[in-house]
Amino acid sequence: MLGAWDRGVRPPEEGADAGPQGFSVDKTFFSSLKGILLEAELVFGIILVSVFTYDAFKIYQTELVPRATQGDQQQ
Repeated sequence: MLGAWDRGVRPPEEGADAGPQGFSVDKTFFSSLKGILLEAELVFGIILVSVFTYDAFKIYQTELVPRATQGDQQQ
């Protein structure tokens, strides 16, 4: 497998001509229609995962964890 140096690809040079480095947020994107839809999709996804997790926990509690019945408590 060839590395980046073998293919002749060089990392960007440091300096003014190198362009933006690191992570930056485009604030105009979040005010656009696509940005608003992305935010709504993320919030909906978080809510959906939370509901599924809660439901799975309740199923685990009611069906998989044995509960002591009155007959077991009297002995």
